[in-house]
Amino acid sequence: MSDDNPVVIRAEPPTPDDAAHEGAVRSTLPAVACVAAAGSAAAAGAAMGMADWVAGASCALVATVLLVIGLLAWRRPSLPAPDVFAVAVIVLVASEGVVGLVSTDRVDWSLAVIVALAAAGSALLTLRWLVAAVYTVWVGWLAGLAAADLGGWPVGWLIAALTVTAIGAVSSVSRRNLTNELADIATTAERAAVRDPLTGLVNRRGLSLLGQQIVEAARRSGDAVHCVYIDIDQLRHVNEVAGHESGDDVVVAVSDALRSVTRGTDIVARWGGDEFCIIGPGSGMSPVELERRLRERLLLSPPVGLDVWEPKVCAGGAMLAPWDSGSLDTLLGKADQEMYLRRALRRGGPRNKRAAPSDSENEEPKANPNS
Repeated sequence: MSDDNPVVIRAEPPTPDDAAHEGAVRSTLPAVACVAAAGSAAAAGAAMGMADWVAGASCALVATVLLVIGLLAWRRPSLPAPDVFAVAVIVLVASEGVVGLVSTDRVDWSLAVIVALAAAGSALLTLRWLVAAVYTVWVGWLAGLAAADLGGWPVGWLIAALTVTAIGAVSSVSRRNLTNELADIATTAERAAVRDPLTGLVNRRGLSLLGQQIVEAARRSGDAVHCVYIDIDQLRHVNEVAGHESGDDVVVAVSDALRSVTRGTDIVARWGGDEFCIIGPGSGMSPVELERRLRERLLLSPPVGLDVWEPKVCAGGAMLAPWDSGSLDTLLGKADQEMYLRRALRRGGPRNKRAAPSDSENEEPKANPNS
């Protein structure tokens, strides 16, 4: 048995990844694409009304493509690479403005470019995609201005485009920060549901989820699975004599000791109150050896004075052999009964029934770990 750390869900704050940003982009893509399609259709009608056939045809084509993207994003909520489609929407909107600018020599087609820049800031959250979209729009627009016969650079339009670009960048950063904050909250809540806040170990729910994975993996590989219950002796006495903060110190000390004497493949969980549980592949460590190692570790740095609590725990183990058809609940139940039987025998209690947990902080009946 090595001294590697066990699998533990720790309390570090989660870092949001690109999945959260993609989800936010994916949720807004249908609306952005459909609104852009409506605007392009209106521009197409206006251009054709003024006999600008090239600009009108390009706007009609863009409107059709944008409508397809919008419907596709709406019908497929799990659309892959939503940033690519969002950039496509922005570039398409800007392109109709550039085409109209070059074909008609009318600078007011630059309005489509400004709308595209605003959409980039609102729709794109990942920095690399935002920079790519804004760079492409600006290069295309400047090329269109140079190709059009305007007689001079439209300073007012350039200032407006720079302003919209800056506002769009601020909007993107603000939305990104909000998305990250919401992702932090969601991830923290998810982790809190499977983590004990005092020790950082997994709780009953976490043990149920991870333990089931260990049992299934052992079944596939033809390996055994072991389970050990650990009960802290006299924890109630510590709470009554030294206070609940000292009791918490004892619980934390035992959890740290369990980390140090179990393998990295073992799941260490706080079952509740003064009880812990270990599940791992193989036959595992015997309860007697685990008690000895825990006592040695705790005596090196006692969490409270030895006159208040002498480091002592009671452990009970069970194993599912490779040919055993029992479930995770079966394994947990066997180890639980074994621990209480060993404690009853140690105290001189009855041999044929489970002893009452007089020292337990958790006097409620054992709950199913899947509840």
